[in-house]
Amino acid sequence: MNYELISVAIFAIFLSIIIYIDRKNIEFKSGLIIRRSTRGKKLLYQFAARFERQLKVIGTIGIAVSVLASAYAMYLLFHSTYNILIKKTKESALRVVLPSVEGVKLPGFILGVPFWYWIISVFIVMLAHEPMHAFLARAEKVEVKSFGVLLFFVLPGAFVEPNEKQLQRQKTISKLRIFAAGSFGNLIVALLVFLLILGFNKTISLFIEPIGVNYESLIPGSNAVKAGLEGTIIKINEQQVKTTDDLARIMQDIQPGDKVIVTTTKSTYEIETIKDEETGKALIGIRMPYVEYKYKWIFENKVSKSTLYIFQWFEGLLYWIFVLNLGVGVFNLFPLKPLDGGLMMEAVCEHYFNKKGKYISNIISLLILALVVFNIFGPGIMKLF
Repeated sequence: MNYELISVAIFAIFLSIIIYIDRKNIEFKSGLIIRRSTRGKKLLYQFAARFERQLKVIGTIGIAVSVLASAYAMYLLFHSTYNILIKKTKESALRVVLPSVEGVKLPGFILGVPFWYWIISVFIVMLAHEPMHAFLARAEKVEVKSFGVLLFFVLPGAFVEPNEKQLQRQKTISKLRIFAAGSFGNLIVALLVFLLILGFNKTISLFIEPIGVNYESLIPGSNAVKAGLEGTIIKINEQQVKTTDDLARIMQDIQPGDKVIVTTTKSTYEIETIKDEETGKALIGIRMPYVEYKYKWIFENKVSKSTLYIFQWFEGLLYWIFVLNLGVGVFNLFPLKPLDGGLMMEAVCEHYFNKKGKYISNIISLLILALVVFNIFGPGIMKLF
């Protein structure tokens, strides 16, 4: 039974009920479900007024970081385009990021994120992005009319609605602070979560340690079955095996048909390796290997599967929060309207080229959009030829 799929269905029903109950306050427009609000506006104004100077300093730093991140994003875009066209690579650096559930196969141009990781991570992405726009808008004396959330099929989003007339009258530096703030917020969160991942792994390593590689099952008909392989693998050909990385490293030097000595916590076995039909590499004959751990302070006491699952689930959550904040932060800085980077580009173009600035920024946006679309769908199209 696919419990993840069931939980997703329950979540969808729950969300539908909330939308129905609150339908009078919701705007349905061109496939979008939009919910605006002004709650918290007073607190926002008070905070921005109290820390106006500090927010402007943060905004200025955000401009510098965003320009560097934008340059890096453009490098990745051009480098990926070159690889697709010249080196004929099968994958692009850009992919559409969507939620996925176990058992559902997605096309190659989509990067699937486990559903609950997606929901939590996207919420944090929005929480880091939109309030930063609002804080800097108020620090620059731009009215914030409302803020809210939206939903387009399975894609959630958030927005801050500033007074456009006041925004357009701002100096270029003020506009850049406001536009750069959202992505800068995501990059800050990405950095903090990266440090948290390092700290989490270091803390866990103080209490548990790997002792070998176990597996969910044996491959039917393999020599591992014939040999009666049992127990946690701790050595192969007298080389220590503590993690799946150790196992992969050792197996790289072994060819299909070679005999290996596998030492486990149960016994020692001589097994003739088989060939992986997909990769051509040698296999012992085990399925779904995973690392066994034990507590450092409790003698010979293994860490249970449920405890490991909690650790790994939390680590996975941190990983996706980091990836999505970094990805959204960098992608939003492409010089492509209406992304933050596109609005920054337009502000700069209007500053230097006056009325022609909008025209120039539109041309650049179209070129970048063409490259982005090509990078997403290009590898698949190239395969046809």
